[in-house]
Amino acid sequence: MFENVAGPIHVLISRSFDSNIVFLDCDEHKVLIDTGTGMYSDRLDKDLTSVGCSLAGITDVILTHSHIDHIGGVGPILKESSPVIYLHKSEAEKVNSGDMSLTLANTFGANLPPIHIDRVLEEGDVIDLGSIKLKVYSTPGHSSGSICLGIDDFGILVTGDTLFAGGSFGRVDFPTGDPKKLVKSLKRISEMDFNVAIPGHMGMIRHNATSSARSSYEMARSMFRV
Repeated sequence: MFENVAGPIHVLISRSFDSNIVFLDCDEHKVLIDTGTGMYSDRLDKDLTSVGCSLAGITDVILTHSHIDHIGGVGPILKESSPVIYLHKSEAEKVNSGDMSLTLANTFGANLPPIHIDRVLEEGDVIDLGSIKLKVYSTPGHSSGSICLGIDDFGILVTGDTLFAGGSFGRVDFPTGDPKKLVKSLKRISEMDFNVAIPGHMGMIRHNATSSARSSYEMARSMFRV
């Protein structure tokens, strides 16, 4: 079930391998940030009814990166609607060329069809959804195209798999993972101004999220000796 975070922002916290999924109800735009693996698309469709939507009503899909647990749900959505799909340039170009290796689908035995990325994102882009604007921050480390999305009007940062609660952070042992880049990204996040963080897995950081981000940065810096 989606939980309301603030205004038009809702989050579905995963209890499985799936990523967390954010739903933004922005008038004409019905937006998902990340989509899970796609294994539970029927359940996602049902959960969306609690916020007055459905897979068929989704107009935009924004991906924090292209790993299977975040991008796999795009396929079932495309069977129901024709959303605009967003992904960072460093991963979008491979996906659009038909190279799905960075999704790790084969690693986890998943069958992921080719996907076309409609809007290629870069650092500093602003995604204008009408009632909400999302600022794109390039935060590589977990993967080359990992991004965070700032919802400044609500003091919220969607952190994907870069930053987790409890001083944790994304793993770097997948292709294009890079511990030095992750530490640099966490340092950057720790210096930003936001109160709530919505990560790609586990629970939200509901209060004083920058303090938690500083703990993650210090932990990563110590672990990777960077």
